Amino acid sequence: ESQLQLVSFFMLELCLVEYQMLKYCPSLLAAAAVYTAQCAINRCWQWTKICETHSRYTRDQLIECSKMMVQFHQKAAGGKLTGVHRKYSAFKFGCVAKVEPAHFLLGG
Repeated sequence: ESQLQLVSFFMLELCLVEYQMLKYCPSLLAAAAVYTAQCAINRCWQWTKICETHSRYTRDQLIECSKMMVQFHQKAAGGKLTGVHRKYSAFKFGCVAKVEPAHFLLGG
């Protein structure tokens, strides 16, 4: 599996235990996870027209959800619920939990 896919799965699994994420439909969560993962991996804003066409979501539609994902990512290693972080820290899952959160998304 690609790093993008694994980081996207990591983002989604972090959301599973967060009550406030229930307000988002699954397709938006999936698109936001891919967007957030791209930002974390590439360290830049990246949501192309192709991404928009395939997901049917614009960056503006994803940004609120994506910012929450970044916050969950920042807190993933600490607190009471660290299972997802431990899982994605394993070699089997590409150690993607070690990818630096896309902090810059929180500012824009």
